[in-house]
Parts: sequence; structure tokens; C-alpha cells
Amino acid sequence: MHSSRLRGYGLYILPTFLVLATITIVPLFVTFTVSLFLIDVTSGLPPVWQGFYNYVSLLSDSRFLNSLVVTAELIFIPVALQLLFGLALAICLRERLAGTRWMRILFLLPAVIPPAVSGLVWKLFVIPGAGGLAWLSGLLGIDLDIDLLSMPATALATVVVASTWVGTPFVALILLSGIETIGKDQYESATLDGATWWQTHRYISIPTLAPIIRTVVVFRILEALAIFPIIFVLTGGGPAGATEPVNFYAYVTGFDYLQIDYAASMIVLFFLAMMAFCSPFLVQIARSAEGGAR
Repeated sequence: MHSSRLRGYGLYILPTFLVLATITIVPLFVTFTVSLFLIDVTSGLPPVWQGFYNYVSLLSDSRFLNSLVVTAELIFIPVALQLLFGLALAICLRERLAGTRWMRILFLLPAVIPPAVSGLVWKLFVIPGAGGLAWLSGLLGIDLDIDLLSMPATALATVVVASTWVGTPFVALILLSGIETIGKDQYESATLDGATWWQTHRYISIPTLAPIIRTVVVFRILEALAIFPIIFVLTGGGPAGATEPVNFYAYVTGFDYLQIDYAASMIVLFFLAMMAFCSPFLVQIARSAEGGAR
């Protein structure tokens, strides 16, 4: 009886499984296969087997190694800032502090704006002498007539700020939904016991949100490089590769240099690295969900 019920459930989820396999596993397999061949799209010659030559070449490619460093910076710094600001914003919205009612609508705007438009907005904002940043600095009596996108450090900082601006609303929304599930009696009991406002959130809100925070971290890490359109519009990967992550370098290699096989090897190697990093979080999330179901 039990096995027949499971078989019936399996028939229901089979179409979904086939669709997911088609749009995830098949492209990964094709990409890995392409990375094992030398493909010259300009000559029209058939692909030539070269094994793992591309993967060995990546280890000595200084531009690829630099893109790994940039990728790490564009993942961990924005995700940390998104968690910090998202948690602060969620707590403020939960407390219904003065002036936060209108924020429930406005704070979602960065999340619904297309990434390419967000990149254009920030590019217009930092235009030297004419953008919004120059106008704001002028109000403060500061002459900030510099091109932030022409210097490696400031260009990277600008991309980090834009990524944080785009991702924070999503984090705040998820954390706010988690905070609102915490009963008011817990906060009231803590207050009666003499706990301060900070202590109530430090020992009640944050521990309760820990499973949600882990889930948010995984989602934001996997989505961090979805800022490709922002980089494309804002900096184009420059200056001097300062804002060029792995996926952007793979795009340039594949579509500008037409080295399809080399670009495919970058994507496969980066995918494996990301899965190795995120797997412990995913296992912990699955165990927490299983424990909660029991």
C-alpha cells in the first residue's frame, strides 16, 4: 500500500522532474562536452578532442585567476551588506517606527527594476560633474568631480553598492516575513524580564531567523552573479578587469573572442566550485526542514 502510494506520487512529480532535468542537467552536460573539444567556429573545421587541456590552461590564465578574485568580492561583500541592511530594515518595518510605512512600498523598487535599468541608473548617478552624486556632494559643499568608474577600486565599490541596492529588498522581505511569525508574547516576556530592545532582537529575533538566514545566504550567493547586466552597462568589466567576474570573462571569451570551448570550461569549473561551496548550506537546510517536518 505504501509503495503504491509512493509510486502514484512519483507519477505526479515526473513531468516536473523531466522539465527540470531538461533545463538544468542537459545544458550542463552539453557545456561540459563542449569544453573537452577544440572548436574553431571561424574555420568551419570539425571539433577536435583535447580532453582537459582547457582546464589545465585556466590554472595559468592570470585573467581567469583575477576574475575569480573579483567574483569572490562581488559575492561575499554584497551578500554580507545585504544581510546587514536587510535585517536592519526588516526590524525597523516590524517595529513600525515613524516614517517606515511608506518604506514598505518604496524599498521594493530596486528589486523590481530590471538589472540593466539598474545599471543605467547607477551609471547616470555617478557621472562626474553632472550625475546625482555630484549634485548631492554639491549640496554638502564638496566638489566631487571625479570619475568613479575610471579607477579600479572605486569602480568595484560602485558595483558592490549597486548590487547591495538591488538585493537588499529581497533579503529584507524574507527576513520580515520570518520576524512577523515570532509571537509578540516572546518580546513582551523578554521586556518584562528587563531585556533591552537590542537584547530582544539579539537573543530572540536572530536565533529564530537563523534557518531563514542560511537559506537567504544560499539564494543570494547563487543570485549574486545575476548582476551581469549591471556590470555590462555600468563598467563593461573594467577598468583593467577590476569588475570582471568569471561569467563576464566567459561571455567575452565566448562571444567576442569566439573561444567557445574555453568559455565552456570556465563555466563548468565555476559551477563545480559554487556547488562545492553551497553544498554544506544546502545539506544543513535540508536537515532543518526534515527536522521541522518531524
